[in-house]
Amino acid sequence: MSLFIDTSPLKTYPLYRKVFFGQLISIFGSQITNVALPWQIYALTGSAFDVGAMAMVQLVPLLSMGMIGGAIADSFERRWVCIISEILLALCNAILILLTLTDSITVGWIYAMGACMSALNALHRPAFSALIPQLVPKTALSRISPLNSFISNFGMIAGPALGGLLISQFGIAWTYTVDLLTYLFAISMLLQLPSLKISSDFIPVSFKRIREGMAYVKERRDLHGTYIVDIIAMTLAFPNPLFPLLAASIAGADKLGWYYSSIAIGALIATLTSRWTLFKKHHGQMITFSASLWGLCIVLFGLSLNFFYLSLFFLMAAGFFDMVSGIFRSTMWNETIPHDKRGRLASVEMLSYASGPLIGSTLMGWMADVWSASQALMIGGVSCFIICLLGGWSLRAFWQYEAQA
Repeated sequence: MSLFIDTSPLKTYPLYRKVFFGQLISIFGSQITNVALPWQIYALTGSAFDVGAMAMVQLVPLLSMGMIGGAIADSFERRWVCIISEILLALCNAILILLTLTDSITVGWIYAMGACMSALNALHRPAFSALIPQLVPKTALSRISPLNSFISNFGMIAGPALGGLLISQFGIAWTYTVDLLTYLFAISMLLQLPSLKISSDFIPVSFKRIREGMAYVKERRDLHGTYIVDIIAMTLAFPNPLFPLLAASIAGADKLGWYYSSIAIGALIATLTSRWTLFKKHHGQMITFSASLWGLCIVLFGLSLNFFYLSLFFLMAAGFFDMVSGIFRSTMWNETIPHDKRGRLASVEMLSYASGPLIGSTLMGWMADVWSASQALMIGGVSCFIICLLGGWSLRAFWQYEAQA
């Protein structure tokens, strides 16, 4: 029984339980839209590069708002930052519905809404990440990390699977509508939380506050690898922008969601069997090995594209190792970063785990257009395997890190 995830925090901490279920439904809806947007781009252009370019459009506002969002999370009540962000994200969804129903949708509009959503997520994610340690004691954070991972895993399994079904059976507009409804549920859960101020004194957002956060990151050499190794893995071997191409040319539109969901199924298996991670102390080494094995699985995925179910198995394996890496990264962050800097450091975390896939999407889409999907995946996966191993080992403070608890 010690193998399986510990769900006791959901019973012990009722405030965390509200946030857990609110975000569980919200991320489920967001993943539906994350399937619909690239599919709509591919339907309009027929280009894998145009699908990948969406990621670069999202990267610019993410980088622009990233550290500002963290400073805001350390200055204002984090609950209200999350609520306002979700309201504005719901508005973006409403605009996509209107444009689709009126046949006014263009690639430019999709890029614009994607950029807006990226900026709002850069505001929301640091506040949400920093909110969680306010809801539970520090001694429970290692048990919370797998539950937070479950939120993402569930969304990335159920969201794409339902998204592919909605697209094929009901159309894009209904797909966006479901996401809109999930935002409303998440907002209702956040409104039920009490006031959770960091301190009684208001500290204004400023560049000085941002610099303080960056200075702390610079001092924490053991944390550097948690950012660098993940960025390397996602930049070099991120397969998602090829899924619309593979669905259109090999599997069929009705199976689009399974490419996305397979990674999340593997991640969910890792989460549900994650209790063993509580007893591992060398987190830097576990992150390095897991990121390298992600790359190896992407190579095998590229070799098996013509065998649909076998290719899904390798995507599941990739998701498993990515989630193991994510659990150890999250535990390192939550156990060692003080509350008053948590929002700004959550911004750095967000930039590390979000920028890699965005850059990687553009790179993978370009390689697939120049060569082929299979060659792009194999080149990226081999590069990821080698560079992650060498990179993690070379960062000595990260490689030698031992858990505090």
